[in-house]
This record gives sequence, structure tokens and C-alpha cells, in this order.
Amino acid sequence: MPELDYVRESSTTEELMENLCQPVREWFKDRFPDFTDPQKMAIPQIMQGNHLLLCSPTGSGKTLTAFLTVIDDLVRRSLDGSLKDGVSCIYISPIKALANDIQKNLIGPLNEIRESYLPKRAKEIRVGLRTGDTSQKERDQILRNPPHILITTPESLALGLASKRFRPILAGLKWMIVDEMHSLVPTKRGTHLALSLALLDHVIPNPVQRIGISATMEPLDKVAEFLVASDASDSDSKKVKIAKISGARRLDLDILLPTPRFTSVPVKELLDYNVDVIKDLVEAHTTTLVFVNTRSMTETVVQKLRLAGLQGVEGHHGSMDKSIRLDVEQKL
Repeated sequence: MPELDYVRESSTTEELMENLCQPVREWFKDRFPDFTDPQKMAIPQIMQGNHLLLCSPTGSGKTLTAFLTVIDDLVRRSLDGSLKDGVSCIYISPIKALANDIQKNLIGPLNEIRESYLPKRAKEIRVGLRTGDTSQKERDQILRNPPHILITTPESLALGLASKRFRPILAGLKWMIVDEMHSLVPTKRGTHLALSLALLDHVIPNPVQRIGISATMEPLDKVAEFLVASDASDSDSKKVKIAKISGARRLDLDILLPTPRFTSVPVKELLDYNVDVIKDLVEAHTTTLVFVNTRSMTETVVQKLRLAGLQGVEGHHGSMDKSIRLDVEQKL
């Protein structure tokens, strides 16, 4: 069982700024008014090299919290000429759409820092993506010219680790970030990921700092155990800092039932009722996400909403062609 230590104190803005290198500090000042509360609690722990669980509400800057120390370290090495080819950080996403989004959100800031705050001599910091959508050509490119930050999924990481050509690019790995941990830990995918993390410990010569992030994680001791269970480097590595920020966003939640007795109503009638409700909600809002439980139901609802006269309705599921799925994500 890992030793849990809840973070009680926060750093000041001045203290955090002082610990960032000048290019990253200037970029942050130009982009953000201040650090969020979760960032003031968690970033110092990451800078100190501690394993960390960050549990804070959606929209509180968790992703930047996890990556800022990584970016700062890579920029420092880019400046002094010590940045080598190879993966320094692995970011693990449970879904491909989130992985695609994180890649875009990383490339943008890194390009801004390079173009406006770094000298021309500084080496480019690269971000790579390896998921089920990644072509063989792109995977070969990752092996020939490894990114410094690799974004992947549990399944794709497992396939990579099974390859002798893939393992050497991880020799300099320093950080591993696991996002949306609540959706992985209690599932078979989480078990699969745990095996991959254990294998990583055998193929990487140095201990890797682990960062877990999620908006909802309970029980925290079990999540912490999942995060560091395979790390057998020394007893100190079992210590996990926990930065937990309460205060979820206010929700407007309605439960709409066509009838109290579902068994007495034909399925088609229930579906038509739901489509009518969805249509009204779509027309009343700018962006609407509709979740259903099967691919066929996705396509059925999309067709019915289009027939009802709605424009801009698109379906999204894992069996779609990659180009179509990415186009839908971009439109959203």
C-alpha cells in the first residue's frame, strides 16, 4: 500500500514564476492572468519529483498542471543544448479523441514558446501521437525521429512495448501522465495498463515520476496504489502526494421520462419521443453532445435528427473512418 500524503499548502504566484525558466515564465505571463488553485498546489510537488494524484474539477487547468514542469524542463534542455532525441514524457489517454485534443493543445504552446521566446539555435521540442489511428508510416517516423512527448492510449502503449524497436526510444523517460484515471482503474483496460506500467519498469533504467489526473477519483488510496504499484525501485517511490480540490461546477440536471411504464410503450414510440426532446434541446443551445450506447443507435439518432430538419448533426464512434471521425471532432 503506498504512503499517501495530502498536499495542504500552496505556493504563491511569485514562487512558481521564480522556478520557471525565463521563456516559459514570459509565455505564461502573456497567456494567463494567474495560476489556478490546483496549479499552486500541484505544480510544486511535480517540480520536486514526487508522484502525484491531482483531483480537481473540470476546467481548473489540470492538463497544464501536469505538463508545465515537463515543458519547462524540455525548454531548459533545448536552451543549453542537452536535449536529445527520445521520449521524455508519456501521456496516456483512455480515448483517442482526447489524445488528439491534447496533441493540438501541446503543439500550440510549444510553437508559441519557440517562435516568440526562444533563440533560433534552440532545438525543437516535438510531440508525437501513437494510437490505433496512427498509420504504419507515422509509427516508423516515431521510431526514426522520436518525439520528446508521446501521447498514446493504453492499448497502443502495450503494442509498442511488445516491439524491441520501440523500447530504446523510452530509455530517457522521466514522466508518465495518466489522464482520466477514474475511467481506467476499475476496468479491464486499467488492468491492461497496469501490466504495461510494470513492464515499463523493467525496460527503463531509471525511475519514472508518475502523475495521475482526473476530475473524480475515489477511493483515493486505491487509485494511488494503481499509480505506483509496479514501481519497485525503492521504498520512497511508494509515496504519493495527493492534491485534491473540491468544488464541482454547478449542473442543470433533468431526467425526462416519456412514461412511468416503459414496458407498455413500443420502442419506436420511445425513440421518437427522445428525438423530439433532443431536437428541442439542440435548437435551444449552441453545442449539444448526445450519448447513446451502441453504434447503430448513434446512426439512427443522427438520421432521425437530420430528417427532423436539424443542420450540422454528425455521428461519432470508434468504427468510423479515421478521416471522417477527425473531421467531426474538428467541427465540434
